[in-house]
Amino acid sequence: MTELYKDLEFRGLVYQSSSLELEKEINSDGSLTVYAGFDPTAGSLHVGHLLQLCLLKRFASIDHKVVALVGGATGLIGDPSGKTTERPMLDESQVQINVESLSNQINRFFGSDSKNLSVVNNLDWWSEMTVTEFLRNVGKYATVNQMMAKDSVKNRLENPETGISFAEFSYMLLQAYDFLYLYENYGVNLQVGASDQWGNIVQGIDLIRRVKRFEGARGLTTPLVTKSDGQKFGKSESGTVWLDAELTSPYELYQFFYNVEDASAIRYLKYFTFLGQDEIVDLERSLRQEARLRMAQKRLAFEIVRLVHGSDAADAAKLSSEGIFGKSVEEIDIEGLISRVPTVALGESQVLDQSIDTVVSLSKLTSSRGEAKRLISQGGLYLNNAKVDSVRSVGRMDLVKGKYLILRAGKTKQLVVMVDFKSVT
Repeated sequence: MTELYKDLEFRGLVYQSSSLELEKEINSDGSLTVYAGFDPTAGSLHVGHLLQLCLLKRFASIDHKVVALVGGATGLIGDPSGKTTERPMLDESQVQINVESLSNQINRFFGSDSKNLSVVNNLDWWSEMTVTEFLRNVGKYATVNQMMAKDSVKNRLENPETGISFAEFSYMLLQAYDFLYLYENYGVNLQVGASDQWGNIVQGIDLIRRVKRFEGARGLTTPLVTKSDGQKFGKSESGTVWLDAELTSPYELYQFFYNVEDASAIRYLKYFTFLGQDEIVDLERSLRQEARLRMAQKRLAFEIVRLVHGSDAADAAKLSSEGIFGKSVEEIDIEGLISRVPTVALGESQVLDQSIDTVVSLSKLTSSRGEAKRLISQGGLYLNNAKVDSVRSVGRMDLVKGKYLILRAGKTKQLVVMVDFKSVT
């Protein structure tokens, strides 16, 4: 028998549990089929999804079966949990594009553990259900009183300006039926999710009990992931931190976790890595004794990039991070750097004799010249590893090896501009 439950407790991952029997069931290798849901509100997962992905992977590693549900149907409505206003509805075709993208990402994330994984789309069964079937087979088992007692509904009803639409009000019944369907067709007996999903999970457990007379459906929630100051996790200066390398490069993902505050580093090591307990304890000790070395953050950043993008990407991100900060231009391996960080080609006339804020904006390091100027005024823009103190023109003397500029915004975002002297603009 594996001690997975104790490991989950060590990592702070057990927030709410629906049954005292769950510890024994989790520790019994291969006895559970576990599911978590992911709504396709964007074309990529982001770091806010990592906790549930890692949790499913922990179950799969001891031969429990796991189901990742990508909500092609529920994504058309939107979960009101944790939301103060209704989110904009996405176009159906866009939702289905997102479903395919997220499904591919989840399969890649699981890698060798995918033998225990099923990725499903709840539109497959909801598209075949009529409104009357829904009301007869699902709606009759839930009371309005029970639904209005849920925090996700109660909080919205307290604000008469926003309220809650009937579509969002019904969301918990859709998720409850998903649990029932997965129990009937995949043998799912445990749903996991963040703590704001507790009401939806309990609704599903109750539906299974009423419809199937089965008392063994379970629920487990994890804490909401926040920064040490309580702010939402997963945002950086440049926006959401995505798991798609095209949206957030492995280097940027590495930098995001390398720069987490000391107060969160060990908590994130427990949440998002598969390091053993002894190693995490050692890193916690090093953080207390030699915080300036940032050993915990370095290991956290490396392990997450390796988990999401593979060992080669993690090695490259680490080399990029160690290969530029604190070094002079002469010491930087520019060819190695451009193989590891985003590279943007700009024409000669777009760079030479142009103001630095124009070049930065054209390179997409910032979204506008105004943002570039603010970055300079705040001391956050670096050109060739030297801080830019004021807006000035870029000249030939700034080019590394006659054709490169190394641009960096703070410690988290970096790119190389390659000047194309043949380009006509």
